[in-house]
Amino acid sequence: MKILRKLKKGDKVAILSPSFAAPGIFPHVFELGLQRIRDVFGLEPVEYPTTRKLNASSDERARDLIATFENPEIKAVIASIGGDDQVTYIYKMSPNIFINNSKPFFGYSDNSHFCNFLFQHGIPSYYGACVMTQFAMQKEMDTYTVEYIHHALFDSGKYEILP
Repeated sequence: MKILRKLKKGDKVAILSPSFAAPGIFPHVFELGLQRIRDVFGLEPVEYPTTRKLNASSDERARDLIATFENPEIKAVIASIGGDDQVTYIYKMSPNIFINNSKPFFGYSDNSHFCNFLFQHGIPSYYGACVMTQFAMQKEMDTYTVEYIHHALFDSGKYEILP
């Protein structure tokens, strides 16, 4: 497995919807998640074209996913939420783009298809930490979640995950 570069405060992170564009239906929830990425983690979210686009084609979503990895200013990629059709296009993508531009990817649910794609090519990813759920928790983010997302984003080494 590749060792991925850790982030630092002020880095840009891509925000996209590789599956369901929930931000297009619940923009207030999405905006809260983006604000938490800024305020809690000190990162600069960069939204991609299909992030809020309902019924974006799989080709459009694949282009966004590829663009996030090709962009050297983007230091990590965070999915807005899961969905149910990523399997229809992930297998068509060239692994070279991701191998040559590896960076942390965070997502769960339907994003497990992309996580598996990365794993098959020696690139680790993080199952979890989607914008609409973990970052946009009502009232405040869960302390446990903040701690372990922080480790994943910024810290090197091994960390015991406590219950």
